[in-house]
Formats: sequence, C-alpha cells, structure tokens
Amino acid sequence: MKVEMVFEGFPGKLATGFMLWSSVVYIETKGTKILFDTAGACKRSDIHIALQKHGVAADDIDILFLSHFHEDHVYNFDYFTNARILLHAKEAEWVESEPDAWPVPKYLYPALVATGRLELIDKDVEIAPGVSTLFTPGHTPGGMSLVLRDENMPTTVVAGDAVKNLAELATGKVAMSWNNDVSAESIAKIREVAEIVIPGHDRILQLTPDKVIAMNSLHETIIIPPGVVDANNERRLELIVEQSWLPRS
Repeated sequence: MKVEMVFEGFPGKLATGFMLWSSVVYIETKGTKILFDTAGACKRSDIHIALQKHGVAADDIDILFLSHFHEDHVYNFDYFTNARILLHAKEAEWVESEPDAWPVPKYLYPALVATGRLELIDKDVEIAPGVSTLFTPGHTPGGMSLVLRDENMPTTVVAGDAVKNLAELATGKVAMSWNNDVSAESIAKIREVAEIVIPGHDRILQLTPDKVIAMNSLHETIIIPPGVVDANNERRLELIVEQSWLPRS
C-alpha cells in the first residue's frame, strides 16, 4: 500500500482568523487510487501540481473520500471528475439542515449531488483492499476517518479533523468541535486501533503506550512581495513547528 502526503496540515491560526491549511493524503492499494480530502480554496491552484509529484492526475483518482463537509477539506472536489465521492450520510443530513455559513460551504452541496457520483455511507465498510471507513463524529456530526491496514506498514488512521493535532490525540480534548464529548469518544476509538495517525492540521503522529510523538517538523514560508516593505526585495516570514511529543492522558 502506498500512503503519501499531498499536503501536510499546519497546526496554527492567525490572531484574527484561520489559515485553513489542511492535510490531503494520497492512498494507492491494489490498483485503486484514493484521495483523502481536497484542501480548500487556498490550495486550488496548487493541487494539480502537488498530485503530479506523486505520479497521479486528478482524473486518475478512483475514490474521493471526504472526511467532513468543511470548506478547507472539500472545496476542490470538482477537479476529480472520474471519482466515486464518499461522504457519511449523517454529514449530508447535517449539511442539508445547516444554514449557509462558514465553515460549512452549503452552496457547494448541490453541485456535489449533481455529479451523480456521490455515495452516502451509513456504516463502516471496506472501500478498497486494506482501506476501511471509521465513523468518527464530533468535529462535525458525520465525520469519517480511514483505517489503513497492510502487513508492510503500521496500522494507520487518516483522521481528518476527528484529530486536528498532536494535543488532541494526546489528551482527547478538542477545540472547535460540534460536540466535545462525542469528539473525545471518537479520539478514544482512533487510539484503540492506530499506531500512526495522520491528523487534519498537523504532523504525522506516532502512538506509543505512554506518549504521542510528532514524527517530523513542519516548515511554511509567508512571502511579502517586493515594494511592500523593501523596495527591491521580498520579505520572507518562516513558520516552523519542530518535532515534539506529549504524554498520553
């Protein structure tokens, strides 16, 4: 099984709002090509190039798995014109009943339905060899994760925003959740099965009996164009999140 990061989520926000840099994961198993989430509008011009680096194009994707219906995870669904599109039935019900307000892009939902390729899931199922859905509500009412099992790799849960970051996986305590108690139950469910967790907005995480370890660092650069601060040169602001760990609680 191939599991590769198309985009790595970033565990930060602005003092005045959100950056919305979320994880997108490419999975290939027994010839089936799966994309976990699509990122948001901020990655719309980059996602084709990012996929090419993994030897795949949008038209090659067989299954587009939408973990939940927030803008920073579903915005670019329309690029994947040949894919079955999977969403949990409870998420669909929630979107249909919610007012059209950020971060739920209700205006996108009719277009998603109009593709004729949307499949609503109401129970945990295997969608490809070694790839199974896991119902993980809390952040939203119909959130889903994927459990990846292969003899050549640790059991991995691609969690979306059921686990946004290191702190949430280590403590079970969440921010920005539809229901904090339900989120805690979903995190406990993930901790029961996972050796590795790919969260929605952080580094790849390893679970040990007593701690959660971020396996890599993150580095993003904000570029301020020439003339804004310096007449001739651009200004670069470096954002770095180091490798780290927390005890499990």
